[in-house]
Amino acid sequence: MPLPLIPVLLWGGAALLAATGIKKGVDASNDFDKAKRIGENAEEDHKKTTRKLDKDREKTQTDLEALGALKVKVLTTQIKYLVDALKKGRGRIDGFEQKITPDQLREYERHVKGSLEIQNGLASGAAGGALAAMGAYGTVGAFATASTGAAISGLSGVAATNATLAWLGGGALSAGGFGMAGGMVALGGIVLGPALAIGGFMMASKAEEAVTKARSYEAEVEVAVAEIKKVCVGLKAIRSNAAEQYNTIERLVDAFEKVKVPDDADKTAFHRMYIIGKSLKEVLDVKIMGEDGQAISGLKVQYSGYMEVAGMDVNQ
Repeated sequence: MPLPLIPVLLWGGAALLAATGIKKGVDASNDFDKAKRIGENAEEDHKKTTRKLDKDREKTQTDLEALGALKVKVLTTQIKYLVDALKKGRGRIDGFEQKITPDQLREYERHVKGSLEIQNGLASGAAGGALAAMGAYGTVGAFATASTGAAISGLSGVAATNATLAWLGGGALSAGGFGMAGGMVALGGIVLGPALAIGGFMMASKAEEAVTKARSYEAEVEVAVAEIKKVCVGLKAIRSNAAEQYNTIERLVDAFEKVKVPDDADKTAFHRMYIIGKSLKEVLDVKIMGEDGQAISGLKVQYSGYMEVAGMDVNQ
């Protein structure tokens, strides 16, 4: 009889619906897992890149401080020696049709005085960002607003008004370091992270929506990572400039020490010392980083010119 077949058909239909429901549930679960995996992978990539940026920031700050410390040392040693010798000779380089002007000599003295103040500040822990600013801007840029030689306040001001220097010395990007907001602007608008966190798209009402949002999150992270990598390249260029200038200064210091004389009793020797000392001072004045936080290009050629004037072999 056909009637007994009806329960069987009903049961079969129910089983089919149940199976379909199970499949949809499995698909939804798989989509949520996929969304979570996409989000976690993107987040890990962002964290990895940010950690590298933090390390590069620390390296750059350290290199700028080391360069600044070298400049301070040279100003309080070799340039001070040159100033004292020039004052004995009243600024004249007799017999060579050259002389240092009173304004130039006063500038040299002012920079020496400011550097001595920085040294005292370092001893008392009060120098702040002075060394990094000195490394980045050179003596002329760093002391530009310190007409009385108030080096520490002047240089701290330079560091505070430049977003990149403030960020470099202000702490890790991942920890929300001081000056980061300004640093982000100066360094090209770093995207710290997409606004939507993983937990946000995991709360989506539909699994498909979660995957869509996860893909959007992934795309935003890729933009952020690309921006951070660009900043890392910029920081590497700043460190390269710092290393090039550091090496040039050391070579000129070595040359100066070999020819220095206390006065102009020997006119030729005095002139030789002056030429090398002047080249050394001019290298100390060179900025390696612009106000926009970017490395200045073409400095190697400029350094070569100063060394040639000093009679040095630029290829050594």
